[in-house]
Amino acid sequence: MKIAIEALGIHDYGGGRTATLNLLHNLLEIGQDNQYLVILSAPEPELVARNLQQWIAPTQNRFLMRIWVQLVFPLKLRNYDLIHFAKNLSVFGLPTPALVTIYDMTTLIFPELFPKSDVWYWQYLQKYSLRSVERIIAISETTRRDIQTYYGVDPEKISVIYPSIHPRFQPAPFEHIQRARARYNLPDDYILHVGRIDRKNNIALLIEAFAHFLQHIDPAYDGSLVIVGGEYAKSPDHRLSEIITRNNLFKRIIFTDRVPNSDLPSIYSGAQVAVVTSHHEGFGLAAVEAMACETPLIANRKGAIPEVVGDAAMLLENPNPESLANAMFEVISSRSLQKHLKKLGRDRAKRFQTKTDARKTLEVYKDMISGRRT
Repeated sequence: MKIAIEALGIHDYGGGRTATLNLLHNLLEIGQDNQYLVILSAPEPELVARNLQQWIAPTQNRFLMRIWVQLVFPLKLRNYDLIHFAKNLSVFGLPTPALVTIYDMTTLIFPELFPKSDVWYWQYLQKYSLRSVERIIAISETTRRDIQTYYGVDPEKISVIYPSIHPRFQPAPFEHIQRARARYNLPDDYILHVGRIDRKNNIALLIEAFAHFLQHIDPAYDGSLVIVGGEYAKSPDHRLSEIITRNNLFKRIIFTDRVPNSDLPSIYSGAQVAVVTSHHEGFGLAAVEAMACETPLIANRKGAIPEVVGDAAMLLENPNPESLANAMFEVISSRSLQKHLKKLGRDRAKRFQTKTDARKTLEVYKDMISGRRT
């Protein structure tokens, strides 16, 4: 098969980048008879194979990039068996069979958290463009239901394929944890959040909960709250600095910014507990990565989180600072609960440590191509 994969925008760190790169690596490993053209907004040095060619877009400006895609793809990709839009967006007028992976519908579920231009795109252009694709991949049953709710897409057109996590996510040796602590100036004890700093991830709630934890539940706690991830310029959360100032938390919160993927397992493994507070998740890669590293997990029962983590985490229904602070104390103070969550999390994460995402994606490719030839 001759496959074009549009992966524009994955140079920005986040779950979409991680899931797409994992899929591409797995496709290259198990689909070696295929030829892949991967269209990127920036070179990816790790994506190297004899059957892969990288095509770099001439601009990283989002608006100009979409114009370039719309003008160039219908002409340049007509000789490919299919094109896979790997990160939500698609284009019109393709002569080639197309499918699109949709990660979540959060922009329409919580429009107040996103720029108006993004909401407009998802309300109108994305809905219309999906009429022209032959298949849709949803990364969870939750996303599949949301696509049907907001777009009325025929369920036969949608395949649910869970993302995989990288094999690097497993409990790190003690010496690796110590190196990560030294590199990022982390204390022996810390509560962890991994993910982009934006309004969707609801980090304001986590910081308020940490303040309540220190002031009213465990004033003797000498650890820190560690937040790993870069700020999302399109949806910054301006509440964070005010909350930190009001609660005098400057010395108790560590922002590492983005870190190399190779350091993440050690940072997860060194944490007492990982917390996912987002308003909505189409899957929740950070939650699965934490579980794979045997880090006890607390999460907001929103979106696909219950579907993905099952009973392997402490799930909170509509948490507030007090309930989240109490949950953090419950996990940190109980060795037996930590042990229980670590075992459940490790076992649950194994479901997403295979290459099933690539195998099922290849099945969709073959089904599309055979159907078109028939």
